Amino acid sequence: MKNNLIFFVAVFSFCLQLGHVHGAEQLPTEWRITAGNWRFADGILSVDSMNAEARVTFGEDSWQNYEIKVTATFLKVQNNSRWLAIVFRGARDGSTPWSQFPIRLKTSGHSGSEFAVRKDSKHWDVRQRVRAVKDSQIGRPRQLRVVVQGSNVQGFLDGQLLVESPFCMDRNTGCVGLSVSGCMAKFEDFKVRRLPDTPQILQKDLKPFEVVAHRGFSAVAPENTLVAIQKAIEAGATGCEFDVYAAKDGPVVLMHDATVNRTTDGIGKVTELTVAQLRQMDAGSWKDQRYAGESVPTLKEALKTLKGSGCQAVIEIKMEGISKRVVETVRAAGMLDQCAVIAFSATVVKEVRALEPRLPCAWLSGEKLKGSPSQRAAWIASRAKQCNTNMVDLNYNMLSAEVLAELKKRGLIVWTWTVNDPVIMEGLMRWGIQSITTDRPDLAAKLSKRAGGRNNPPDHLR
Repeated sequence: MKNNLIFFVAVFSFCLQLGHVHGAEQLPTEWRITAGNWRFADGILSVDSMNAEARVTFGEDSWQNYEIKVTATFLKVQNNSRWLAIVFRGARDGSTPWSQFPIRLKTSGHSGSEFAVRKDSKHWDVRQRVRAVKDSQIGRPRQLRVVVQGSNVQGFLDGQLLVESPFCMDRNTGCVGLSVSGCMAKFEDFKVRRLPDTPQILQKDLKPFEVVAHRGFSAVAPENTLVAIQKAIEAGATGCEFDVYAAKDGPVVLMHDATVNRTTDGIGKVTELTVAQLRQMDAGSWKDQRYAGESVPTLKEALKTLKGSGCQAVIEIKMEGISKRVVETVRAAGMLDQCAVIAFSATVVKEVRALEPRLPCAWLSGEKLKGSPSQRAAWIASRAKQCNTNMVDLNYNMLSAEVLAELKKRGLIVWTWTVNDPVIMEGLMRWGIQSITTDRPDLAAKLSKRAGGRNNPPDHLR
């Protein structure tokens, strides 16, 4: 009976489209302009928004799942970065938040297409960036399609799947529409097909998680410095991540990039500079003048700052060949029970696991995977096994509720990075994530505490 009901809903779900009202200048009554200069004539919806954003909405705020199709054409653009988009999970009156699937004229560029959420009048959260095979062209139509089901969204361009994300979570329901920025465009053959409702993610309970400050409290203090570590502790983080290289004369130091150019007033490769030279550099002024004079710390100094604080040291090894030095420094500090190591390099993970089995070590990954949740989880688990570890630290875009469940079935401890939006944090909490690395440990700590979390060492690091 259940299958018959689903079949009935799917077969008789309705299709709405722009009518062909010849010569009409006003939009059909079902549409609502929330911003910009829109015009409707001869079945074509056109907009002139060269110097601003423009949006129009259709449908009801109570709609949950749907498939949206439209033929879209750029007529003129301010520059190659400007976009046109399908809007979904929005509000009829245009109020934030809403989600959208945009394409830019230079569609093959780094952010040629996206899954983006307008959080408020000034801020976007871009949750996925992708490149299309071909650029768009002035005057040439392109077919856009979006499918929204539960928290999952897929975006297609000319039949090619570009965007796929399980993080459409800002609204459980919402209307649809169109949006443009910095261009003139036209839209034809707009269609929306309702799909069966699905269980809402917000009905699941929030579960506490470990809060790992990314490069220290890097949202407010200069990354990978002692002051950033101290502020992470003060913010209630249960872990503090930082990156390490070896200086020319041997000691391990904190630095994210292979060079000091971005985060100090010096120039050169970390591995070609001595600790004395690194100490002479200002690693704080680039962030804010109040941090002028903040130095590049050694791993030994970072561990001393964290020891006994209740905040774990999460050491990302950025280069091969220094695993033994890192392990020996942790041992010398007496902090095997208050540290973890992470690395993208499988070689590094295997080395650390062999050198000190008591030291937790996670394999890092940001791979874009395809296949079923089971297939994705199987690939991740196989890589972890090759590294001789049961811990993985994955970019959050690699995860979904189903993938996370499959990884846990395989006995893996799953961390994720780098999540700054509380909406995504809450979604991951409802899925049962074990640790989140974030630039905003203050926000994450409040969420975890609300769910019953405590500021103490996680079980697997005790």
